[in-house]
Amino acid sequence: MTDQTGLNVAIADGIATVTICQPERKNALTKPMWGTLANIAQELSDDLDLRCIVIRGGDGVGFGAGADIHEFVRERAGFEKARDYGLLHAEALQAIQNCTHPVIAAIDGPCMGASFVLASACDLRIAADNAKFAVPPMKLGATLGYPELEIMLDLLGEAALFEILLEGQVFGAERAREIGFVARHVPIADFDAEIDKTAHRIAGGAPITQRLHKKMINRLRQGGAIDAREFDEGYRAFDSADFKEGYTAFLEKRKAVFTGK
Repeated sequence: MTDQTGLNVAIADGIATVTICQPERKNALTKPMWGTLANIAQELSDDLDLRCIVIRGGDGVGFGAGADIHEFVRERAGFEKARDYGLLHAEALQAIQNCTHPVIAAIDGPCMGASFVLASACDLRIAADNAKFAVPPMKLGATLGYPELEIMLDLLGEAALFEILLEGQVFGAERAREIGFVARHVPIADFDAEIDKTAHRIAGGAPITQRLHKKMINRLRQGGAIDAREFDEGYRAFDSADFKEGYTAFLEKRKAVFTGK
């Protein structure tokens, strides 16, 4: 179903697909959409029947043109408004990063500005060869906040992030792969099939394994010493029914059927 903010959520085969649907604005993201995204991410995170989440653009207009500039005067002009907007933006990004399940950004067409930041918060990014990227706040006299910059710096490193922000140039899928933003890119004709296959590969894995690896990687990003409780968590999966099912299926030369228990 599509809510009034232009976000559609569909669930099938343990995979939730969140589609951005604002074609009249080239799937630009509005302030209400950020609030809804945060709520959606939390609700999906709590659904332990899920195995994977895909975020993508709808209506054939690309992943997204960034923030909806038409609302800037109303929602972002001035320090107080901009800060309130930024806090909502950061909440949504954090909800996506902290989501229990792996999250894929399926990127075709434009992926600009805030849409680029949204994709940065996902765990895996796959692009069609028609994808175009840029983060050009320097052309608006705007800035990203610390939460956005932290996500992008962690993903891209200092050199690539400075290049993207200081020059503001548009670049394609191959350059996005070179700097490590996307894992791979495929011809647009194969894009939907590739996203479907990728989501099902992830969904077919042991969910406890997938969730713990995501949680542990996110923890390592934060830096600092790993305490004893956190260290032990890296081995909890070996007590699970899924681990028993996994090695039994391997020995019996059959496909494992994981339950998340």
